[in-house]
Amino acid sequence: MAAPRRDARDRSTARRQAQDHDAKAPSSASVDSEMDADLHRLGKLAYHRLEWSGDLVKRFETLKAAQKGQPELLGKLYRWLFIPITLWPIDIDGLLRQLIKALRSRTRLRKELLLLIDLLPPIPNEKACSATMEHEHAVQHGNYESLSKAQHKFDATEAKLARDPAFKASWQAIKSSFDVDKFRDRKQIIRRRLVAERSIREDWQFRWRSPDDRFRAVFDVFCQRWNLYGMERDKPLLLKLTANLTPHGTMIFVPAYWSFDAKRDINWKAITKLHKTRGVSKQGAKLSANRAARKREASRAKRLWAQAAQRGLKGEKRTAWVMRELNWDTRTDERTLRRLLKSESSSLSHLDTLVL
Repeated sequence: MAAPRRDARDRSTARRQAQDHDAKAPSSASVDSEMDADLHRLGKLAYHRLEWSGDLVKRFETLKAAQKGQPELLGKLYRWLFIPITLWPIDIDGLLRQLIKALRSRTRLRKELLLLIDLLPPIPNEKACSATMEHEHAVQHGNYESLSKAQHKFDATEAKLARDPAFKASWQAIKSSFDVDKFRDRKQIIRRRLVAERSIREDWQFRWRSPDDRFRAVFDVFCQRWNLYGMERDKPLLLKLTANLTPHGTMIFVPAYWSFDAKRDINWKAITKLHKTRGVSKQGAKLSANRAARKREASRAKRLWAQAAQRGLKGEKRTAWVMRELNWDTRTDERTLRRLLKSESSSLSHLDTLVL
């Protein structure tokens, strides 16, 4: 009779384990809800992010539900997917696809890939992401008016260019020499090649072999001649005074044709606010000197606090002795000392608990 009882206990244990597993495993409804929420977050970002990366959300949820791979690596990259693309240090979409592909095929991750993921900076905070997302939506539509106070300079130059017979003749000559329609994007825009920081140009080598090479060379020179970033059908897209966030900083661009007045043309308050969303702290020679002095005083206070403990001083006597050694007025609020010591709290772990 022992065997049947043991079988019954085994079946009961198996049922409990199955119930525990079901309780821990996310339900289909909860997975769908999380997926919908993430797709909604992606859809709020600029530059058609939902269109480009929506499938990654579904792949991630499938991989997570199957409990495959390395969740810490996958989770870190997945969180980066919802950061505005302006702040990406690298193509996160492509990197996440590479990781998912490797995990699905159970391929051993190369140490270089692990190093790359490990080197990713901390996820930008919500304030930085919100401000950057708003900026991206404005940039996507060419709207820099909030950052400039001299829109009239752009408007006047644009109107003059549209009437310029020399400009019209140049554009007509290009259309007569090339099939320009093949170079338009879905918005019917032809863009010149970009010039990066410090005037670096990746595609700089002169090539004249193919019709595409010849068109690109001609169009780049045409755009520089007339201060354009491209053409929308027959409309010149004149360069603007702009400020753009990049992963490395904030770039202010003043077109070559612009008669620049630093005081009147730029909305410095708006640009400064945009730049500070990264959490930049105040800087300056005097401020740096003050910080250095405070750090030295905090270090000295920390040593004195330890010495006071060694002398057997406690409570108010300990506080008063440290203040006296620091040459502080004895009427100084004890909270000032507390704040000074807490500023070095990371170094106080070897001291006794601070009780003032």
